Amino acid sequence: MKLFLASSLDKTASLLKPFLPKTNCRVAFIANAADIYKGDNWWIEADRKALKEICCEIVDVDLRQMTEEGFSEILKNVDVVHFCGGSVLYLIGLIKEKKLKDLIVDFVKNGGLYTGTSAGSMIVSADLMLSTADPEEKDYIETANIKEYSGLGLVDFLIIPHCNNPEFVAGNKDLVELMPKTNRPLVWIYDNQVVVVEDKSFQIINT
Repeated sequence: MKLFLASSLDKTASLLKPFLPKTNCRVAFIANAADIYKGDNWWIEADRKALKEICCEIVDVDLRQMTEEGFSEILKNVDVVHFCGGSVLYLIGLIKEKKLKDLIVDFVKNGGLYTGTSAGSMIVSADLMLSTADPEEKDYIETANIKEYSGLGLVDFLIIPHCNNPEFVAGNKDLVELMPKTNRPLVWIYDNQVVVVEDKSFQIINT
């Protein structure tokens, strides 16, 4: 099992290249975490550009249009699955709604490389309850009536990205207040750091 979990892939793509299984990898590029945001979702194009710069071939995948069978066929023909940033709870909810969770987990456990930015990195955890502290998630939680906060369950810890970014200070303060309600280990990373998981071990690496 190999996971490359970035805070910001556009700042750390140089670290990804040695972990790619081959040159000219095909990447299932999934930007759905940004579906609920209006305006310029600039971080999506930043991820796309970063992957292209390390010679990856992008295969755009919209989970809203996927069936289990269709997504399974896509995964058979890519080397990497990449989830962009955005809403943690919307993204994991969409994955569950479309019944794609087991396909993603099986892809990773059978040797496929998982990469993520921000929310895309966070959803690999078993427990996403702390995401409710994010001010941008609160409106979605209320609107969608979210009651359950499990993630993909690929790791036991939860990544907290952007911890050196001033824009996330308010959300992180609320998160600290929620911490006593979970016994889940937390891994806080800067925008120039990634967590690399290989089987049962992990390390934090920096640009």
